[in-house]
Amino acid sequence: MTDFYSSKQIAELLSMKECIIVMKELFSMDKDELINPLRSKMVLPERPVGIMGMMSAYIRPYQLMGIKVLSVFPENYKQGLSSHQGILHLFETKTGQLLASFDADMITAIRTAAVSGLMTDLLATKSATQLCLVGSGKQAEMHLEAVSEIRPIQNVTIWSQDKSHAAAFCTKARSRYKNINFRICETVEAATAEADIICTVTAARHPILQNQFLKENVHINAVGACTPDARELTSELVLQGEVYIDNYLAATHEAGDLIIPAAEKGLAIESLIKSDIHELLKDPSSDHASKLTIFKSVGVAIEDLAAAYHCYKKLN
Repeated sequence: MTDFYSSKQIAELLSMKECIIVMKELFSMDKDELINPLRSKMVLPERPVGIMGMMSAYIRPYQLMGIKVLSVFPENYKQGLSSHQGILHLFETKTGQLLASFDADMITAIRTAAVSGLMTDLLATKSATQLCLVGSGKQAEMHLEAVSEIRPIQNVTIWSQDKSHAAAFCTKARSRYKNINFRICETVEAATAEADIICTVTAARHPILQNQFLKENVHINAVGACTPDARELTSELVLQGEVYIDNYLAATHEAGDLIIPAAEKGLAIESLIKSDIHELLKDPSSDHASKLTIFKSVGVAIEDLAAAYHCYKKLN
């Protein structure tokens, strides 16, 4: 019987620090070593808004292929449930045998923040100490962990539509991060005003982050919106910033944060993009610290496979 890795096992096997390294190794590979088709998704016609998605990929150097089947229900936080639930199947490519299956929620949660951590390390000012979290769910928790792994964070501001949820988040975070000050803000503008790094991790469908309230050299990880009709950033902010992505195919078909402003201005979506992670890692020497940088994350299946394989290797 094929092994199944639970969320608890994955959390024990895949530390955030290790996952950031795994993601760097993955994106340091040549693109022609990887196959990452556009995800297939089915959107439910009634409320609550729900999506059934299927994400497959192939990593030649690891001789692996796999598929993640995932339901995404953004309003689940209202019931205390994760917005992402599903399973990831990992196969070897010599005979096509199934190696193991994994809880997709935990794999997704860790690898998503780990990629943001990697991009923050590459793009944010080295002296960054001020982090802003726009949102207070699972990804806020994971991004706090990822960013604090690679920058000496001293202060964290939080804005969330659900103030009680934000309060619970802060209580939990203060018990773990003794040397960090946490503050809940009444507005996004107040939360972001002094931030060196901003992580938007919301279920918003319309822009909540504007450029006129931000530092000139802030780094933004825009994570929450992953459909063509949803975004967290204003068009002006995207057009002003230096934008980086994880995958061109996914970003140009799924990232509303890029698709909408490109349509508004009559521009090709690619013209808004500076580079993807592969290209950035090949030339990391450029000075980004003085610029407003944006990592638009949509999440791709190669990230899931690499994270799952790291767990699998530890026990096999």
